[in-house]
Amino acid sequence: MSETDVRIHTIVPEPVTAEAFAPFGEVVSLDTTPKLPIDLYSGLNAVHGPVLLEVDEAPEFILFRVGYRGGDIRYLERHLGMTQTFIPLGGVPYVSVVARPDAPLVDGFPDFAEVRAFLVPGDVVLNIRRGTWHEPPFPTRDGQKFFITSTPGVTGGLQSAVDGNGEVHKLDVDKRNPVHRTGARLRVEMP
Repeated sequence: MSETDVRIHTIVPEPVTAEAFAPFGEVVSLDTTPKLPIDLYSGLNAVHGPVLLEVDEAPEFILFRVGYRGGDIRYLERHLGMTQTFIPLGGVPYVSVVARPDAPLVDGFPDFAEVRAFLVPGDVVLNIRRGTWHEPPFPTRDGQKFFITSTPGVTGGLQSAVDGNGEVHKLDVDKRNPVHRTGARLRVEMP
């Protein structure tokens, strides 16, 4: 099959809201996360939370600088041993592509009809549930930075080379290639 014969499915991102993102995880912001009754500085500070990080191994953080890669969704991956938190640095909006942990699979890949994209303001954090299918954040500018929760199983799995099908199935990384699995390309329309 030539590149011109490959069907392309394009997803248009929607603005992120707590309600729309609920099947995938939590939107963490001053508007969506409960304010705690902590007032040690006469109202100068606002403390919101808590946001729970669930991990089966010791948690760790990775600093991620991501180059602008357009809208091609090369993989969807999931991690069953942890929730994963994406913390943007620098205040620049980004796009998150996700599918529910229990999304039906077609040829071993989440059904394209189940894949959603969200435009996320640069001061909003996403905490995705265990098993949520996702791509790393899509930057709207080259070189955007994120602080991301991880575990040794996720970090180690991500360091593995892709196999002959362009996939990774190591430790706590299940990274699947839509073209290999379905014969079709998946894209997100970038703002």
